[in-house]
Amino acid sequence: MSFNIAIAGNPNCGKTTIFNGLTGARQHVGNWPGVTVERKSGHYSFADQRFDVIDLPGTYSLSAFSAEETIARQYLLDEGPDVVVNIIDASNMERNLFLTTQLIESGRPLVIVLNMMDMALEKGLEIDSETLSTLLGAPVVPVIGRTGEGLDLLREKILRVATEISQKSRPIDIIYPRDIEAEIQKINTLLEKSPLAERQVRWTSVKLLESDEETHHAVRAVDGGKEILDQTNDSIARIERLFKDTGRAVISHARYGFIQGAIRECVVENLSDAVDSSRQIDRILTNRWLGLPIFGFFMWLMFKITYDIGSIPMAWIDSVLVALMNFVSGVLPESMIASLLVDGVIGGVGAIAVFLPNIFLLFFIIAMLEDTGYMARVAFIMDRVMHNIGLHGKAFIPMIMGFGCNVPAIMGTRILESRRDRILTVLINPFMSCSARLPVYVLVAGAFFPENAATVIFSMYVLGVVAAIASGKLFSKTILKGMSKPFVLELPPYQRPTFRSLSLHTWERGYIFIQKMGTVILVGSIIIWVLGYFPTEVTLDRDYNAERANVSTQYAQELQDLTLKYEASIATDSSTYYSEMLSYRASSGYHMLNTQYLDIKAKLNASEQAEIFSLKQQEIGDITEQKWIGQVGKIFEPIVRPLGFSWRESVALITGFVAKEIVVSTYGVLFGVGENVDEGSHGVISGLRSSGMTPLVALSFLVFTLLYTPCLATVAAIKRETGTWAYTLFSIGYSLGLAYTLAFCVTYFGGMFNWLS
Repeated sequence: MSFNIAIAGNPNCGKTTIFNGLTGARQHVGNWPGVTVERKSGHYSFADQRFDVIDLPGTYSLSAFSAEETIARQYLLDEGPDVVVNIIDASNMERNLFLTTQLIESGRPLVIVLNMMDMALEKGLEIDSETLSTLLGAPVVPVIGRTGEGLDLLREKILRVATEISQKSRPIDIIYPRDIEAEIQKINTLLEKSPLAERQVRWTSVKLLESDEETHHAVRAVDGGKEILDQTNDSIARIERLFKDTGRAVISHARYGFIQGAIRECVVENLSDAVDSSRQIDRILTNRWLGLPIFGFFMWLMFKITYDIGSIPMAWIDSVLVALMNFVSGVLPESMIASLLVDGVIGGVGAIAVFLPNIFLLFFIIAMLEDTGYMARVAFIMDRVMHNIGLHGKAFIPMIMGFGCNVPAIMGTRILESRRDRILTVLINPFMSCSARLPVYVLVAGAFFPENAATVIFSMYVLGVVAAIASGKLFSKTILKGMSKPFVLELPPYQRPTFRSLSLHTWERGYIFIQKMGTVILVGSIIIWVLGYFPTEVTLDRDYNAERANVSTQYAQELQDLTLKYEASIATDSSTYYSEMLSYRASSGYHMLNTQYLDIKAKLNASEQAEIFSLKQQEIGDITEQKWIGQVGKIFEPIVRPLGFSWRESVALITGFVAKEIVVSTYGVLFGVGENVDEGSHGVISGLRSSGMTPLVALSFLVFTLLYTPCLATVAAIKRETGTWAYTLFSIGYSLGLAYTLAFCVTYFGGMFNWLS
């Protein structure tokens, strides 16, 4: 037997933390039918029963004003879950219980979770959960979601309510003033005679008095609906005459009166012990002058950790891939299949797999900033900046999400009430540097700016934010004139995140990236390999084998000359060389001479390897230039040549239209990583350095990669959220133009002033 459980609650009440605590890794993420709002479902087993859990979108009420509220309401009323688990922030009960009153009126079996009990205690709040349970007619479970404390008791209460053996689960009514109750009864009498009698009649009556549009539509469509609506209009008119306010406002006041009465009965506030640590921390982190610099420091630190610590496991993964390439190359005879596996699959996908530690570290730190409550403060900090482009700080929340992936970030613009605000945020969101661009940054910055790679990567993210804000200001003055609607930004209390919660959030995002490696990136790498493999016969103007042999011969001769000079020096310096060799070898002069000899010998060997590798890369370049992929690059090379890019960069940028990660895979194929797996090879990084790209061109390439047209999935999200091709095509054209302009400025002015020469 299985039960359907719905988790409902306000945003930032810890709803997702409870969901993760109940279901663990047994989760599935998709979209609700017909909309792009995320649907998260999972399951768990308890007492030999299966519980299927739905994490409903965060909502403050069940009045269908937004897509999230509509989804939550329709699921609760139409799907009929066996139990609704209502998550409440115990440190902010008055606001959270407003949704609870509506859940009670919906008539669904209810379990109430007092989450963040530790935060409530820090504020000096003592909550009598037994009394609260009696008043609300539902079991109340104190929980600390981040540590998992109380989750076992929650599972037990859910089971008892689902199997109808809980003595604390009983239906109650929210009692309104006598005059309102009289009007509710009038509507109830008519509803009980209608086809809507099988629904929760009291709920329907209350929603009618609140002038709820969906309820009005539902009533109008049934027999006798006109009579019910006529009575509703009469009742609303009478309420407005009596209370000098709208029916919705009067009912809301009555609900808050019920809530305040319950809180007085159940909550004791020890003012002497109340310590609002969140407010103390906010005095520093959201300070008018310190807030932005602190946020900038945190962002720089995030990328510093991502690059420096991530480079350690990167080296491990790289060595494993090298060993795998060597193994496959040794086992399979030279053939098209061997080339496909080594160059296309392992070389292409492996070029991305190397950067998995950086990706997971980035996601882990972002999850930490979110779970602590700091990300909400970032929206508050950026509020003044966002007002300059006609938006408010709330619009910065989806922009922050863009650091992970632009697709859910664009979908996240639904939290904005105004269509104008949503479209403006959608258009500037692609400039926020997503995790797909991170492998490109790490690769190019590591190749040309190894000492300052973290700073270069951080500067790309800063440039993305600046480009987004500047573009937003331009759009708000031209194609999207107007000011944003006012709003109230909620700042959740600071929390200490648990490693389990952080790991789960990191894995959820990282797994999507791994799936992408096995699908889009794999297919893209194979297509690039096909373009780079055919035609199989090419003609070279240079004999690279002979040139490499000449280099080896030249260095062998230099090494032989060095050895002879070394031996002659020893013989000259010691007149009794043969007879006193042992004593001379023990002298300081011998050791100094020996060290110099070994040092020069090592430098000669390194120079030989570097020249041979450079010739190998030139040979691969000449061969690839005659392949289909080179021919495609040559077509577009004149367009990107003013930026300092070669045909290789044009190919990499074209493939980046599909997914930005494929830029790295493209370079892996172009530089023949699969053919250079010996210990002397540095793979793609060495290929980039020997391809003629300079640090200035590398910086220009990073700027272009940051700003130009986002991946196909993001383009599709823009079309879906704006609902028109006009804004979608404008986004593509504008981002391409901006990327080209800024990259050209970097190359042109950098060359003029000899930057990075």
